[in-house]
Amino acid sequence: MDKCNEKMNVENTDTIDSLAYEKDSFTLILLLSDGMDWTDKNRHLLLLREKLNSYIRYIDTKQYTEKYSDVRKIEVRVSFLFKEPDECCYLLERAGLVLKNIFENTELKIEHGTNDS
Repeated sequence: MDKCNEKMNVENTDTIDSLAYEKDSFTLILLLSDGMDWTDKNRHLLLLREKLNSYIRYIDTKQYTEKYSDVRKIEVRVSFLFKEPDECCYLLERAGLVLKNIFENTELKIEHGTNDS
């Protein structure tokens, strides 16, 4: 696995995989790439929860303002390679509610996986 792919991995729970900034809409997009299969569902859910918590901490501490001081909206985009089980959908629903209810103008967007584990 090359260094780029190592960083964009749900197992690296303390990193933001990637981010983008749309100047026109003042939107910060935080990307979370999950290419792990679901053969060990419990471990995968734990890692995903820890990773989402890192994203929430990043938003809560406003670390992004060092580089992007005029952010008006934040999108956390989670992209899965493999189809997520129902338990994952529940976790994402809860994370989406946290983002929406605690942080102003923040939302969770999901790109569902299409591959079978």
